[in-house]
Amino acid sequence: MNSLKVERTATQGNIVRDCPGTKNHICCGYKTIDLIEGCALSCSYCILKTYLNSPSITIHDDIPYVISQVEEMIEQEARHILRFGTGELSDSLALDRRYRLNGPLIKFFGEQKKAILELKSKWAYIDHLMPHLNPYTVISFSVAPQRIIDEEEKRTSPLYKRLKTARKAQDAGCFVGLHFDPVIIYPGFEKDYRYLIEDISRFLDMDRIIWISLGLLRFPPKLFGHFIESNRKNLLYGEFIRGEDGKMRYIKQQRVKVYKMLYKLLQSKNKGLFIYLCMEREDVWHKVTGMRVKDDEALIRLFDERIKNLYGGSI
Repeated sequence: MNSLKVERTATQGNIVRDCPGTKNHICCGYKTIDLIEGCALSCSYCILKTYLNSPSITIHDDIPYVISQVEEMIEQEARHILRFGTGELSDSLALDRRYRLNGPLIKFFGEQKKAILELKSKWAYIDHLMPHLNPYTVISFSVAPQRIIDEEEKRTSPLYKRLKTARKAQDAGCFVGLHFDPVIIYPGFEKDYRYLIEDISRFLDMDRIIWISLGLLRFPPKLFGHFIESNRKNLLYGEFIRGEDGKMRYIKQQRVKVYKMLYKLLQSKNKGLFIYLCMEREDVWHKVTGMRVKDDEALIRLFDERIKNLYGGSI
């Protein structure tokens, strides 16, 4: 990571935004805080390879300015409990030990007690954040079988470290989130994901997992050529179709089958888990979960209910 070019820039414009979502697919109403643009890690499937134009990493470190935008968004929302995250254009934790951007945000959300901050990462280090942690910050990790981490998620922390760090956050009083995203189909993936879920159930307090997302591999067509050139066999297995949003996806029949498998395995560990699908349609939701989630508003209400149930009257 020392060879990466990192630039600090004047913090201006909208740093806090609505998640762009995917056209005609159900979105959870997430809000993004783009403190950093660019990632120090090196995942082969990363969409940032086609989204960001600069090879360097840009940091927006005027935290009072950023917090003012967060505060304004919270005050304008009277219907829902807002969820914010810093992991959209970068990894939330990979550079934080060096630049210490998250601490003031964690403190702000802990004092506000009106919204949730999610730090989403593949980098398992939170020791510098321990003095600041409070229940209004969710520490989340993307999870995948170790085979995928070894072959497709270079420079990231191994699975066992991610799970150990998630447990450390739980023991510090935080809820944690897990993101099975992207789920990748390859020969033998079913067994690997079964073992992954077994590991999760051994490491973590399943009652203190606030949410779990499921999302299968999807990517801009530009990345397809990169996968072929770099012989990324894991990422080329399966049948793909170009969706309405222009991204390549596994065909619906495959997605539903995999979602059902993961949903059943997770529920076998804890019936009370809150599991949601990332960027899927109403029909896929119904086939996988049996629920009728018709639009963004319906999913956002489910998140509101989940947070209220876990936090009681403290939010």
